[in-house]
Amino acid sequence: MVGVESRVSVAGTARSSLDSAGSTPGTAPGPLDRLMAGGRALSQFRGDTGVHVVKAGETLSQVARAAGTDWQTLARINGLPDPDRLRVGQRIELPDAPRVHVVRSGETLSGIARDAGVSAASLAQRNHIANPDLIHPGQRLSIAGSPAPGARPVTAPVTAAPARPAAAAGATLTPGAASLRAADIAAARAAGHQSIGKCYAWVKTALQQSGAVPDYMPGVAAKDAGPTLEQRGFVNLTNQPGNTIRSPYDAPKGAVLVYGAAPGAVDRNARYGHIEIRTGTGFASDYASANARTGSAANGLEGRGRVLTGVYVKPDAAASSAAGASAAAADGAYAPANLKLGANDRYRDAIVEAATRTGMTPQTVAAIIDAETLKDADGVWRDDAAAGTSSAVGMTQFLKGTWIGEATRAGGILNAEAKAAGMVDANNRVVDEPGLLALRTDARLSILAGADYARQNLSSLTRSGAIPADADPAALAKYAYVAHHEGLGGARGFLSGDMRYLRDATFEANVPAASRQRYLDAAGGSEPLAYRNWLSDYIDRRIDVTRFMNDSTGVAVPAMRSLLR
Repeated sequence: MVGVESRVSVAGTARSSLDSAGSTPGTAPGPLDRLMAGGRALSQFRGDTGVHVVKAGETLSQVARAAGTDWQTLARINGLPDPDRLRVGQRIELPDAPRVHVVRSGETLSGIARDAGVSAASLAQRNHIANPDLIHPGQRLSIAGSPAPGARPVTAPVTAAPARPAAAAGATLTPGAASLRAADIAAARAAGHQSIGKCYAWVKTALQQSGAVPDYMPGVAAKDAGPTLEQRGFVNLTNQPGNTIRSPYDAPKGAVLVYGAAPGAVDRNARYGHIEIRTGTGFASDYASANARTGSAANGLEGRGRVLTGVYVKPDAAASSAAGASAAAADGAYAPANLKLGANDRYRDAIVEAATRTGMTPQTVAAIIDAETLKDADGVWRDDAAAGTSSAVGMTQFLKGTWIGEATRAGGILNAEAKAAGMVDANNRVVDEPGLLALRTDARLSILAGADYARQNLSSLTRSGAIPADADPAALAKYAYVAHHEGLGGARGFLSGDMRYLRDATFEANVPAASRQRYLDAAGGSEPLAYRNWLSDYIDRRIDVTRFMNDSTGVAVPAMRSLLR
């Protein structure tokens, strides 16, 4: 990327990676523009754990390499608009580091997983354990980043995006029409064939040809297919509460079954695991069989040298949206048909598509986009907007570096779209930067990317315990704006009440002069508390999902202050 190895500069300020829609060009600056004038810290100060303090001569790329990540991830986590502009002493929040558990005598994989707050299947998959019963004392197990203090164990990890739809109470996720087509395509193609060691390639082809996935998925080893499928909207049924998968034969038609590597495997195929699609009469990949890879149903989840690590289904868009909505959605409040856009109805299809692909409701997406975008005098979202003080362009005001980072982030929505447009190659490298940046004025892509970016932030806040996993769509819109306005580190501090992330000038830079004394008086003279109260009230005025509903009966929009801890 251009300039990514530039050295630390003397000055530099951080802001949200999407430039705020705080004002219309030619009017007074909005709140985030004022925030930029005063500057703010990158993350909640929490000691040295998970934070890197920039030293003279360091670049963001160097910090990322030392942390085992990439510069785009650090820029996103810390809300850095320009990776070239670091300063000595700047605190860079690092991604959650994986934990390592050393197996003790008598421990089981399921017990370790339960104590760590993860599922046994995901722990086995992360550590390439084909047989969960075959762990030994002294073995080192990698566990995803540390849970928040007091966090309850979860049965499925939360990913960066797009979000996986979770089954509502009493609901069952079933493969959608595209997945059923994939099963038929796989069965027809593999009929009469013997295995040729290309199970993953054949499954990828069936999924792409059916429309279940938008691309020929990356990756080589079948055993590692789970995260790639989840990035494309699939849900692992074995990680769902109350799942009834006791063997591959319990999987519905259209489900994608992923198996771990065979224990002690030395040949390439056995080491790479296996993948197949459940068909109407059996299972298919590069061959078709009435029997699963593990053998008979009596073998359960393992047998014949294989362990079933995941059963992945992708519901139809309507089912996915319904599964992800709150109880209020039962009466249709969050249904696409109840979406009201007024003067912005031309963007309806893009909003509904973004909702479907991220797992959020259309009204939540609309509220987020409306708060971030620039508008003309009639309130119409401007897809050609350009900020005068930064490189932000387009409806959702993506900065140059953030747009490129999203376009090259494997598995992201913009990444898939940029590849389809020929702007990014199969190795996630930009091949046409001017053309890629010009796509920011494409309203559909801007909306999709903005929604996906919001979903990433929400997933990160959920994963860290900053927001509840069962937050309703009305609250999610407000949480998303907090992350947009304050950055992820700042959002955690804002929500928890640890306001040490603020700069001295933040209060004056954001709060209108006419309101400052009133908020200070109410906060007993505390600027951090006054700022917290002001921003909460500002978000309440700006974010309200019911504005995008024809009928909002039964929908309660929580006050931002009620969401604070």
